[in-house]
Amino acid sequence: MAIDVARVRAESRIQEVVWLEEVDSTNTLALQRAGDLQTVMPFLIGTDRQVAGRGRGGNRWWGADGALMFSVGVEMPALGLAVAQWPRFSLITGLAIADALSRCIPAARVGVKWPNDVWLNGRKVCGILIEQVDCVPNRLIVGIGINVNNSFADAPEEQQRIATSMKDIAAESEFSLTDVLLTFLNRWDSLTEELAEGTINLVERWSHACVLSGRPIVVTAGERELTGICAGIDDDGCLLLRTEWTMERCYAGTVRLLD
Repeated sequence: MAIDVARVRAESRIQEVVWLEEVDSTNTLALQRAGDLQTVMPFLIGTDRQVAGRGRGGNRWWGADGALMFSVGVEMPALGLAVAQWPRFSLITGLAIADALSRCIPAARVGVKWPNDVWLNGRKVCGILIEQVDCVPNRLIVGIGINVNNSFADAPEEQQRIATSMKDIAAESEFSLTDVLLTFLNRWDSLTEELAEGTINLVERWSHACVLSGRPIVVTAGERELTGICAGIDDDGCLLLRTEWTMERCYAGTVRLLD
């Protein structure tokens, strides 16, 4: 097992940890588990190998051995977050991962790409997929894949062009997956508390970390496609896009850089 389960239970707020050798998708299992009202929250389901991981928009998540792949089930009222704050919670999750990676690799350039990717030295190192539990609407599943010890020298060619791993950037022989996980979980707790208490300046925090700010982008949402310059986010967590005619607020969509 790649994770020290006892440490995760002792050093974080996670109440239950299930770590499996191989699964299709940790999010699928977590959605099933969170549908049971007797399930203790928050819980974490992780795996050494995920064979059918899901990303945003139906994309597949490529994760070779050495990646950190897990899903956390959270009950939003217990976190003190109203439904209106859920989009900001998604952004907070990305910032928490970015903070954790900065602590693990201080010399690296860590950034966030709206709505929930994390980049390391200009390439994607982490993806986040947040899903609502249909039968228990106040519960969310936060699926996270971080490329830690899985070198992209062995990745498909299309992945090598856009993605990287902590190991590839730091030239380390190996990172402790448990240390990376705990660093994230504890930073996530702190930022979530700040969000619930209204003490975080999310717009400012995001602007410092955003890899899109001031750059030309295309935002695709369904059949609608907008082109403009990224102007950061607003207080609600919407992406601001300065087009030729106006400032657009994008609540959801897929973002692609033009340069």
